[in-house]
Amino acid sequence: MKETLSVITICFNNPEELIETCRSVHAQTLLPDEHIIIDGSSDERILNWLLQNPQPLYRRWIHERDRGISDAFNKGIGHAKSRITHLLHAGDSYTNREAIKTVLTAFEKDKDLMWAHCRYIQHRGNMDVVSGLPFEKNKLWKGMRTVAHPGMFIKKEVYTRHGVYDTDYEIAMDYDMLVRMREEKFTFINEPLVYFAPGGASHHQFEKGLKEVKRIFRTHIGPDPRLTLWQMRQRLLRSFMHTMVGRRWFQWKNRKEKI
Repeated sequence: MKETLSVITICFNNPEELIETCRSVHAQTLLPDEHIIIDGSSDERILNWLLQNPQPLYRRWIHERDRGISDAFNKGIGHAKSRITHLLHAGDSYTNREAIKTVLTAFEKDKDLMWAHCRYIQHRGNMDVVSGLPFEKNKLWKGMRTVAHPGMFIKKEVYTRHGVYDTDYEIAMDYDMLVRMREEKFTFINEPLVYFAPGGASHHQFEKGLKEVKRIFRTHIGPDPRLTLWQMRQRLLRSFMHTMVGRRWFQWKNRKEKI
């Protein structure tokens, strides 16, 4: 059976970022089966752009208010018709024209795969660096760590088994999903396929994100002192990274992954 892919893009009052993402999707050598835009904007700039500019037949959209990121994710998943879903925020993009083809090839080689994740590029320490390592379910006390939701490609049946994104979480809903689906078969694609745009909710609400991660881990796995120690380390590292010495250390440490 040929695998199919739905790209789901949520957006909110950011037409420039959405346009960038749409261009990235349309530049793929293998186009998605559908591109669903979930527009929860409080104004009509995105809607006007969608209506006033020719859109490919595979692109459709919903313009209505939602109850946050998780609700927007769930709305997109509910409307997706393909076997595989990819949550690509407005502002995120594919790093090369073969990204979708690479992902679908991996799924077609192993029909038992339930999800895949890849390396990704993010802007940190005033430079673009390649991040991401294979997921390790026994190290979930470290949070998302080596996995980022723009680099995750998930079959819809995973959501059928484990439920969709929990609207109780405003920051760590992707971590909650990762914990719930930790036993599902996956593969790691060892190349950067997506650019993770800076400035997301987890960046601006760092402390709230840590609290949600702790609550999720304890709910699904149980208490673990390693989680508390790891979050202490994250707080110290974040403070250190706001210093000149910290930024220079980060650049030296990631010199081999610099783009």
